[in-house]
Amino acid sequence: MDRFQLQDDEYIFPYHYLTNLDNSVPTIYKRLSWGYEYITYIDFIRNHIEQKLKPNTMLDISCGDGYLINSFDYDTGRSYKGIDLSERAIGFAKAFSNGYEFENVDLFKIDVKFNVVCLIEVLEHIPDNILQSFISEAFSKVEIGGHMIIAVPTTVDRVHKKHYRHYDESLLKNQCDQDNFELIKQVRLYKKSSILERLIKFSQRRNSKTLKRLVWNWHKKNTYFSDINTGKHLVAIYKRTS
Repeated sequence: MDRFQLQDDEYIFPYHYLTNLDNSVPTIYKRLSWGYEYITYIDFIRNHIEQKLKPNTMLDISCGDGYLINSFDYDTGRSYKGIDLSERAIGFAKAFSNGYEFENVDLFKIDVKFNVVCLIEVLEHIPDNILQSFISEAFSKVEIGGHMIIAVPTTVDRVHKKHYRHYDESLLKNQCDQDNFELIKQVRLYKKSSILERLIKFSQRRNSKTLKRLVWNWHKKNTYFSDINTGKHLVAIYKRTS
């Protein structure tokens, strides 16, 4: 079974929607082991988009079940679009959509440019033989003055069977540096911590919003941001200069 099929098979259920972060209260249904990791980098990316970039147009490439785009309040003045090769995943994205657009289409068939383009936990799924052409095509969708946001799993964790590779700063930079783009931010997120894991389990068992908020706030201060030795996810933000 190829790696795309392994990922596609996971979309028998829209599993990203089992996580939620509302007013600093994380809710992780079914006590998912990866839930805090996921909402950490999604929270960082979403906040950066909303508070710093404020785009009118955005493309989320390989959007899966559409969780990122669907986490934004719908605004008729904004054109946000998610695309994915998985018809099943796009079906879930449309089902949860509050108005934004999702399409089961190949990236190479998109001929529009956007203020922001996202590649969130995507590059590790792309085979080596098409990786560079895929990256170049993705960057070509960013308009002048716009931004590319990339998130990848790091070498802190072993490569998952559905992934081709995990990343450090050097590998990501070597693969993604493009003419007419400037790397403006690079950050490690989610520090591995046995203390955090115990706090999460305790707060989930008690199922108290106050306790969950306290644990999230502790996480924001201690394990949300990380370093090259412990950070499980790497986010890079590029700006197109010309």
